[in-house]
Amino acid sequence: MAAPDFVVQAAKVLNPWVLRVAGRVPPWVVLHHVGRRSGAEYRTPLVSFAARPDEQVLAVLPLPWGSGTDWARNTMSAGTVRLTRGGSEFVVKDVRLVPAYEAVGWLATVPSRLLSAVGVEECLVGTLHKG
Repeated sequence: MAAPDFVVQAAKVLNPWVLRVAGRVPPWVVLHHVGRRSGAEYRTPLVSFAARPDEQVLAVLPLPWGSGTDWARNTMSAGTVRLTRGGSEFVVKDVRLVPAYEAVGWLATVPSRLLSAVGVEECLVGTLHKG
């Protein structure tokens, strides 16, 4: 599902303000990614949750507007990205697209219910490394 036009316009206005606190106030993060074609570096404020299935720590990045957003496509293309959360830097490796119903099974109760209630259908998931 593509983001409605008003959401795209609001993001252009709000993102610079949100970036000021996103990397310091969980579950907000700042995703550092590189453009697929331009090679330009971008910073995008997002929500991310940590999951711990099978002895590994995963970063779960919900995709409320689907996998067609530029940041999601850049992240999937690179396979590895950096993010800032709670003032700390992390590297997310082996990024892959998973259905949300799979990701919510790995999450704690509150994030799991939140994603289900909002109707997120897809998430990007990758192994989380202190970075």
